Amino acid sequence: MSCKSITVEAVGRCESVPDQATIEAFAIGEGKSANDARGIAKDRVLTIQESITDISKDQIRTVEIQVQDTDEMFDPATDAPFQATERLAIDCLPENAESVVMDIANAGGQIQTIQFQLHTDTLRELQNKAINAAMKRAREKAEHIAAAEGFTVTEMQEAATKDVDTGFENLAQELLASNPDTDLHPSPMTVSEGVEAVYELSEQWVAEIRLHDNHRSSMSVHNSRCPRISQLLYSPLHLAWRIEYHWNLVENDD
Repeated sequence: MSCKSITVEAVGRCESVPDQATIEAFAIGEGKSANDARGIAKDRVLTIQESITDISKDQIRTVEIQVQDTDEMFDPATDAPFQATERLAIDCLPENAESVVMDIANAGGQIQTIQFQLHTDTLRELQNKAINAAMKRAREKAEHIAAAEGFTVTEMQEAATKDVDTGFENLAQELLASNPDTDLHPSPMTVSEGVEAVYELSEQWVAEIRLHDNHRSSMSVHNSRCPRISQLLYSPLHLAWRIEYHWNLVENDD
């Protein structure tokens, strides 16, 4: 035997302003030799590090060092034989991003990207809230569909998360704004989570007791899918009331 069930899908969303910013910058050195070019780039990076006042030094990290022969470069921006580039990633609070950008520019560095994002702990918390919102929406959806067919929703049998099509390649891209000219006061970011849930159904039965003129009351037991069954009760009732009963509906596999 199998219990009747319903499967529904729902999406929950939560939003929050970004709580983290990462600025990617770089410094270029040019020289007659690879060592000269590398030394100039390194000095410029030190100048950038000393010029940024709103963050600590451990929030600045080198992510790439490159030294190239300009003869092997496509359309080099310098006539020097060698060019060295050192790229930095600087983490800061969103409200400090503008001042950090200005410090880097005044120190001779160049900005590549500014990314606003959610900290890992914040993102995880929002994902949990979005899943809870999706589960609540799924239950409401199941109850609405079940009621239209004369059933009630009882226990949840199983549930699983589902990918949500946000129009972005993935969630990380949804949570990034990587344009150097981006407004440095970003809008709230939305986290979406989808769920698929299976709920067990029971059939709704209704007992109606009504008072007659001869002080007899009749009780009928019925539901929306079965014929009405009537029975007489002899009792001097002076009220009429409606009671709802629920039994699990079980159907034979065959």
